[in-house]
Amino acid sequence: MQISETEAFRACRTLFGSHLRLSRDFLQYLQASGARSAFRKQAKTTHPDICHNHPHKKRRQIRLFQDLNQAHQLLQNYLRQRDLAGVHKYPSQSTRPSETSNPQRPHPPQGPLPTRPLQFGTYLYYRGLISFKTLIWALNWQRQQRPAMGQIAKRWGWLEDQEVAQILKSHKLGRFGERAERLGLLSTLQVRALLLHQRSRQHKLGAYFVEQGILTATEIETLLEELSEHNLKYRHGYPHHFYYRR
Repeated sequence: MQISETEAFRACRTLFGSHLRLSRDFLQYLQASGARSAFRKQAKTTHPDICHNHPHKKRRQIRLFQDLNQAHQLLQNYLRQRDLAGVHKYPSQSTRPSETSNPQRPHPPQGPLPTRPLQFGTYLYYRGLISFKTLIWALNWQRQQRPAMGQIAKRWGWLEDQEVAQILKSHKLGRFGERAERLGLLSTLQVRALLLHQRSRQHKLGAYFVEQGILTATEIETLLEELSEHNLKYRHGYPHHFYYRR
């Protein structure tokens, strides 16, 4: 039975959380070990045994753990399906850059750069300057700098505490903004404004690579110029991409 991309995205949201920005690139380069690591991390907080003295909470934990296990199995099956189809060959990097005194840059992926606009982290990956695992670490680091969307909406007077709690409980409806829209608590324009403000408050991704000693500030500037040229070259047909300049 073929597993669809939509099903795989839903499984990723369960395993990795709604804070992680999902894309086809993410599914294309995700490895089985990454899915297992996310499963184990989530299992520590959702396993029913942690609520053995609270029957009501345990029933809820059982449902959460079942959802988590199902998502993990589905995603592993999707990855096997993808690999059997020969979608991609992965670069490998077993250690985080900061955990070794002599970090080695990974071999570049097979083939040329994609002929479409790219974001900075994806561009570095395709150039062979970082592994996919390092890209995920960098994106998670960057998103940790963002203020929570619910907190911004409360500060702006768009949501009350109970409404934020209602959105957070509706975890099966997608990301925070998607949930808020579906519940009728925020408009599409309000969600867009919150996203723009949220992203404006996060650190640039390049700061992570400088901090980890993977690239220098000068190299970052040069690569951003090269990325800008690449994105301008292939901008036609991608009107909704706004990262031609960084």
